[in-house]
Amino acid sequence: MIVFIPAAGLGTRLRPLTEHCPKALVEYQGKPLLAHLLERLARQGFEHFVLNLHHFPQLLADYASRYAREHRIRIDFSDETGRLLDTGGALTHALPLFSGEEPVLVHNVDVISDLDLAGFCEDFRKSGAHAMLSVRKRDSKRLLYADEEGRLRAWGNRAEGRWKGECWREGFRPYAFSGVHVLQKRLIQAWAEKYGRSNPFSVIDAYLSSIPAFDIRLEEHTGGFWKDMGKIEDFQAGIPLQ
Repeated sequence: MIVFIPAAGLGTRLRPLTEHCPKALVEYQGKPLLAHLLERLARQGFEHFVLNLHHFPQLLADYASRYAREHRIRIDFSDETGRLLDTGGALTHALPLFSGEEPVLVHNVDVISDLDLAGFCEDFRKSGAHAMLSVRKRDSKRLLYADEEGRLRAWGNRAEGRWKGECWREGFRPYAFSGVHVLQKRLIQAWAEKYGRSNPFSVIDAYLSSIPAFDIRLEEHTGGFWKDMGKIEDFQAGIPLQ
């Protein structure tokens, strides 16, 4: 299974740390975020990765290429230097790099967790779903809502009173997205037909719009450790790394 790592963002929440390097190369405990993630993925058997490039693209490509040679893994690059495409558009733009018909695991570069990624992918295979998103019970203004069978039904921002997808109804269960998801290649192809190959769009909006035709599941992983390294103070805390 190929792993797509969104790494093109400007990292505005981490300034000034990202004024001279991409977020993926910001160091925590003496090592870039990207290296922490690649090490954990490699330990679980993943060997083929795709990174998208935009912010300091050559710096990131040079580092990732050296890392791939030293650790004998494969890293391909999806060029977004001309225009940021958001995660949805990044996936359709990278479609030619997803060889074969294997599903694609997507893992945000700034997420640190002890999630059993190989087990998550196996759960996805057994489910027969077109996509599966890892979610948690945690405080968040933006929530995904699942029905009694664990299928995605809606997105809501409680603070702003905004909803997408189906209208909320009794029985929907709220979860916060964990920045890790796996999906079939045919779903990415369907998005490319709908949105185009190089247009920016939200992956969450794409999942919600796909509900009528595709089986989109949420899988809860509330136990264990999870952290979004989105603030400067996160790099100053003693977060344990698995």
